[in-house]
Amino acid sequence: MKYLYLIIALFFINTVHAQNYPNLVNYNFNDTPTHGIKIITNLPFLTSSQMPTISIKGYDFANSQVIDLTLAYYIYFSGASNDPNNFYFHSATIASSGSYTPRVLLSNESGRVVIFIDDKSYYNRFTVSAYAQGILETSAWFQGWVAIDEALATSNKTIEIPYKNKFKGNVMMPENGIWNAQGNVGIGTTTPNEKLSVNGKIRAKEIKVETANWPDYVFADGYKVEKLEELERYIKANKHLPEMPSAKEVEANGVELGEMVKLQQKKIEELTLLLIEQNKQLQDLAEKNKELVVEKTKNLQQEERIAKLEAFMKIKK
Repeated sequence: MKYLYLIIALFFINTVHAQNYPNLVNYNFNDTPTHGIKIITNLPFLTSSQMPTISIKGYDFANSQVIDLTLAYYIYFSGASNDPNNFYFHSATIASSGSYTPRVLLSNESGRVVIFIDDKSYYNRFTVSAYAQGILETSAWFQGWVAIDEALATSNKTIEIPYKNKFKGNVMMPENGIWNAQGNVGIGTTTPNEKLSVNGKIRAKEIKVETANWPDYVFADGYKVEKLEELERYIKANKHLPEMPSAKEVEANGVELGEMVKLQQKKIEELTLLLIEQNKQLQDLAEKNKELVVEKTKNLQQEERIAKLEAFMKIKK
């Protein structure tokens, strides 16, 4: 009975071991690769045969980065399932738990799956391990892997693996920052109430603010602009423009940039209408002044003629 238990235990250990394949290939290169790093596996490029999870862990010395990549894929077909030309990498994905995120590709070379790390950093070193269970994987597929500095062969089956990382809960960031579970980001604060809260200065080349009800209605027929006399009375009483927040309100609540830009635009358009109206009044005054000047000139000319006539009459006498 003891021997039976031993045989069962050994069978279980071997079965578990066959599902986990540590240190399939170790890579180190004390120089700079010419092409990149090609990991040639013994996994066949065969539909519905495998769903491996492959991990690459190590150190990118050139950039002082931890290498911690995990990739997975499935090989499926489109069309006839017995035609290798119809096979393709399906639902391939990669995640990085470190800071190393190079371009990583999957390809088919001579019927075998190839992983290509498109990176030429010097003094890279890592180990490759795998887990596979439940489809057609055999232990022979996880033997004889190599990692070399070699260009990727041309293949219409080559794909770039998209990175995908997802976080749950609060993600803490340096210098008192957070990306919280509600999706709010705080920089310089850990209590953001908006999608982005920054306790500090922001510098940008461009900021785009989307807002509705842009105040072009100011130029619509029938819109009444407040008279300057009324505006003067309001400013004297409130010390700010109508509809604009007061200094105390801004200090307490800040400024909503979109709403403020919209209000400022409204005031600019109202001011433009007032300037247009004042210009009309100035033009009317200028025209009237011109008429007065003409009239005055005529009067002066008439007075001169009268004076000359009177002088002439005196001489005659």
